[in-house]
Amino acid sequence: MSLSVFTSRYTAFLARLFVTCWFLAAIFVVLSPVSSAASRLCLDDLRERHEVGPYLEILEDPSGKRTIEDIAAPAAGAAFSPVSALTVNRGVSNSVYWVRFSLVQSPDNLSAATRKIPWLLDIGWPFFTNAQAYMVSDSASGVRPKVVPVLFYRVFRPIGSPLSKERGLLARLPELPAGDQKIYLRLHSDSVFFLHPVVCTVKSYLEGTTLRMLWYGAYFGILLALLLYNLFLYFCLHDRSYLWYVASIAAIGAYFAGVDRLTFEFLLAWWPTDVLRINLTTLSASLIFLLWFARTFMQTWERAPQMDRLIKGLLFGLLGMLLLVPWARISFLNQCYVLLGILTPFVLVATALLCWRRGYRPARFLVLSWTLYGFCGLVYALTFLGWLPFNYVSFHSFQIGSALEAILLSFALADRINLLRQEREQLSHSERRHKELAVTDSLTGLYNRRYFDAQIDLNIESADRLRQNLTLMMLDVDNFKAFNDRYGHQEGDRALAILGKSISSCVRGKDVPCRYGGEEFTIILPGGQNSTAVEIYERINKELLTHSFGCGGGDSTYVTMSIGVAEHLPGEPADSLVRRADQALYEAKARGRNQIVIASREPEAVFFSCIDTPSTDTQPHL
Repeated sequence: MSLSVFTSRYTAFLARLFVTCWFLAAIFVVLSPVSSAASRLCLDDLRERHEVGPYLEILEDPSGKRTIEDIAAPAAGAAFSPVSALTVNRGVSNSVYWVRFSLVQSPDNLSAATRKIPWLLDIGWPFFTNAQAYMVSDSASGVRPKVVPVLFYRVFRPIGSPLSKERGLLARLPELPAGDQKIYLRLHSDSVFFLHPVVCTVKSYLEGTTLRMLWYGAYFGILLALLLYNLFLYFCLHDRSYLWYVASIAAIGAYFAGVDRLTFEFLLAWWPTDVLRINLTTLSASLIFLLWFARTFMQTWERAPQMDRLIKGLLFGLLGMLLLVPWARISFLNQCYVLLGILTPFVLVATALLCWRRGYRPARFLVLSWTLYGFCGLVYALTFLGWLPFNYVSFHSFQIGSALEAILLSFALADRINLLRQEREQLSHSERRHKELAVTDSLTGLYNRRYFDAQIDLNIESADRLRQNLTLMMLDVDNFKAFNDRYGHQEGDRALAILGKSISSCVRGKDVPCRYGGEEFTIILPGGQNSTAVEIYERINKELLTHSFGCGGGDSTYVTMSIGVAEHLPGEPADSLVRRADQALYEAKARGRNQIVIASREPEAVFFSCIDTPSTDTQPHL
């Protein structure tokens, strides 16, 4: 497939994905709860958690110069607009926002003076650079309203750090007097403006925190398991792509540790803007490691050189943004990273698709994993831009996508291991096949002379070391030259091929049958004696009688063999054993062919023969 066709198809895929995201955005909007008809939040002891969103009103203060007195004045009330949702999402914004809601203690409940369990205000987003809260009591006309500051506390303190009262996400509401009270919040963020306020009891907050920690434990547990597993594979295989994958997992885990407010809850007593810069640094590192993993894993410089150049461009862009993180404004950095975060997964998906179409099988898992990763990243990015509502699913979509991506990438790495194993098996099989061809006679299928020369020395050495028997048989086709002259060389080759199969079928599994040269054959019998050779001779003789050669009809014949046998003497070298077996073979031919002659174990060249008769231990000496 040409690059232009691939580009057009991929563009169509991106268009369909974009339409799908907008469709999901519409679903998010439809499913988001609308504002309540009530104008104030009524606190009662029957519920331990109250959503504030339906009662919220919001006012943007671009200059940030308004005070609580200005905002609480009756003239400022008309400037507030209702939120009409459980959450507030203004995207990337540098403005100061004032939000307010009315609440009242239920008359059926205990009075504020006798209520022992306090109410907590949780604003749901910890990265505000400034968060101030005030409780304003309604008063008679012409009387200045009473303003009571409400302090925010951080629920957890970093190790070795005091509990902060200046910044956090949780406030304890003061005792509520009779009548309506208004809570005003002045909020400012250098990055994105998310708000999900709830009023709850300590018990409800701790229960929610427990569920939150269980989710974080499951997520970071998956990442840690995959990190350790692939680190182990790196040390075993020394494949750098596993190391880049491990680095990507570690960096994305550090990023979400900051986004999930675990970093400054338990580790660092830093301001939210500092934590945000650390988050952007780890996000850059994660994307850089992921792109480098893609290059090394798919070897894009060979399989997709054009996409490889695009990946290099993204790498340089991310490195440039990484240098800007300590200096640039958080809002500007967020917008840049939203763009890079959307672009990177789609480049990776396109590269994986191209490599898959070009025959790289593990890329199919990359296509699936990075498609999910890109889709979840797109939802996350649209949430940061303020185009999707801020809720648990949209905010954690990228985190869910990163976990799925890590799992599916592990499948890709495992598939690559399996592919490498298959390639090694094929290579090993090919090597074995080449070795077999190097030591195998192509006509008969038996081992060749080279293999015989190597094996006879090894078997003699083993027999001497283990003090075991060793016997050598030498076989020669009778009158083979006359056979070729009469029936032709093709029929002679057929006879040798059938003879090779007959010998292979008649020997034991540990025996070594070889074609010694021309029409001459040898069989090494490890652990065999003369009687073993006679038994094999009888089986070969019977097998040959089942095959006739020639032109058919009356002009056909049978092939016979003469065989010489020598049993290895302790300390005897290979050339001596071969010479004695060869002498026995010539003796068999001199005696009239079609018989077996066994060399005596005595130093003199004395033989005894067995001519087409059952083997016994009382063969007469000749």
